[in-house]
Amino acid sequence: MDLLVLVVGHGGPAAEVAASLRAALGDRVPVAVAADVPAALETVDASGASVPLVVLCAGDGNVDAAMRDLYEDDQLAEAQTVVLTTRSDHRDLSDAIDRGWLHTLLVQPSPPGLLEWMVTSQLASWMADHGLDPVPTLVMAEQGSEPSELFQLLEASNEDLTERIVRGIDGALTRRPRLLLPPGVRLTRQGEDVDGVFILISGKVALTRATPSENLLLHHASTGPVVGLLSLARQQKAFFTSTTTTEVEAIHLSTDQLNRALILDPGVAAGLTAGAIRGLTLRLLRSEELQVERNELNARLKKEQRRLAKALSALEAARLELIQQARFATLGELAAGVAHELNNPVAALTRAAASLAEEVTRLVESHPQGRLLGEVLASTRNRPGLSTAQERQVRRELEKLTRDPELAWRLVSAGITDPSLARSVDVRQLDMVESAAMLGTAARNIEVASARIAELATSLRSYARPESDALDGVDLNAGIEDTLRLVAHRLHGIDVVRDYGEVPPLRAHPSRLGQVWTNLIVNAADALSGEGRLEISTRVEGEWVVVDIIDNGPGIDPAVLPRIFEPRFTTKHGTIRYGLGLGLGLAKRLVEEHGGTISADSQPGQTIITVTLPLAGPPKE
Repeated sequence: MDLLVLVVGHGGPAAEVAASLRAALGDRVPVAVAADVPAALETVDASGASVPLVVLCAGDGNVDAAMRDLYEDDQLAEAQTVVLTTRSDHRDLSDAIDRGWLHTLLVQPSPPGLLEWMVTSQLASWMADHGLDPVPTLVMAEQGSEPSELFQLLEASNEDLTERIVRGIDGALTRRPRLLLPPGVRLTRQGEDVDGVFILISGKVALTRATPSENLLLHHASTGPVVGLLSLARQQKAFFTSTTTTEVEAIHLSTDQLNRALILDPGVAAGLTAGAIRGLTLRLLRSEELQVERNELNARLKKEQRRLAKALSALEAARLELIQQARFATLGELAAGVAHELNNPVAALTRAAASLAEEVTRLVESHPQGRLLGEVLASTRNRPGLSTAQERQVRRELEKLTRDPELAWRLVSAGITDPSLARSVDVRQLDMVESAAMLGTAARNIEVASARIAELATSLRSYARPESDALDGVDLNAGIEDTLRLVAHRLHGIDVVRDYGEVPPLRAHPSRLGQVWTNLIVNAADALSGEGRLEISTRVEGEWVVVDIIDNGPGIDPAVLPRIFEPRFTTKHGTIRYGLGLGLGLAKRLVEEHGGTISADSQPGQTIITVTLPLAGPPKE
């Protein structure tokens, strides 16, 4: 690999630096000089060599800008940089430091040989890292060829470091007794004075600190070879309690003994310093690791808290839903019981109404005017109800016939709308005719009301029927019609339009579908607020039955629409109201239990709720 050391700068200083480096490097690595960064980049391109080192003569230029331009070239990406400066301060090195470009900053003029020593040292390190035979590092005259004892000890193993400390202490104080301690012995106690240190030859010690809530293990494998030195240096009471966790071999030194050993053997000081640096470094790293672990645990804890909060919310929703279902089941049982209990009195009422009508007819026929009164009674009992417009039309026709507006009004009020029957009524008989008409109307009302009660009881029994498995032969249209009868009191003033298609019998849970229809119809009625149009249609599309419930109300807010099927979702002031407290979320779940889907499409003037159910019935239960 061809190498090139690059000196960037102009004038005499750069030339002098290049000459010094050429003399130091000889033929091993050539040195090139470039006046500025563009010239330096051209030199590198022309040589094709790898540049391990750039010596930048700062001068008065902006060092950050120069280094930015240098490092934009891929060939200089791995180069180390030595910046030579004559300035006493720099404000133009922040970017270089931030990006890790600055390796050495050297003030010129420097002591003789310092530049050559730094350059050859960095160059040798770079070459060794790249698998090359490094150039020899020049040695300054006052420096010597060996690193300081402290640096040697910092690079030594724990065993070698401990051995050096112990050897120095034994040499300075004669051989110290070895203390053989079992696990569980406290060497220092939190909050108490420290009057010496322990040199650990073997074994492990844990550092703990008591808090109001617990004893915290702060350090175990990061205590270092000297215990008590930190508190001794701070001249304060022990911060930790130091406890042996294995069998320990140690030397104890009082403060005076330690001081004497440091005076007699400077190597002990270097060893203790290296041990303290190593121990504090391990503690610092462990503290950082604990901080990272704590942050990660806090993050996981917050995530778990969010998950638990979500689960709790879902559980609360499920609990409320179960309460609602239990309430509905109880109401269903009560409704079924009420419907059953109504059967006998309603049947008796129906029979009594029919018998009463027959007996009254027989009694009336015995009157001298029995034929007329019987006709009036039968007419009013069997006639269909008339609208206000129809009554006005009949009254006008009878006025033409009788030429008496009051008589025509009384005849219509009595229920006599047949012109031939009205022609046979004498004014003198009008009171008696009105009484007969009233009897006929009362009989008709009793029969209609009892029939209505019977229909409601039948619908209620079908709607609230207890069930476990799905039933075959369920009439979807009849189920919707039962629901309409049961919620008729909510539909006053609303025009209900039915468009039932030919839907084959389904396999389904009729009472659960009844809950769905009830909720959807009541919601639509609430949106209409007593006036408007509600259309219900059913049809078959392929293997599915489709039910549309359409109202021409104000529609659902687009911001709310995507959420209306969420469990327990509600709006306090919007157009959505859950009349039975079930919620569209429950309706959605009941439809999905049948293997179907439910969707909503809404705009001002029209809201469509579409339910699709499979003809084959719900999935296997």
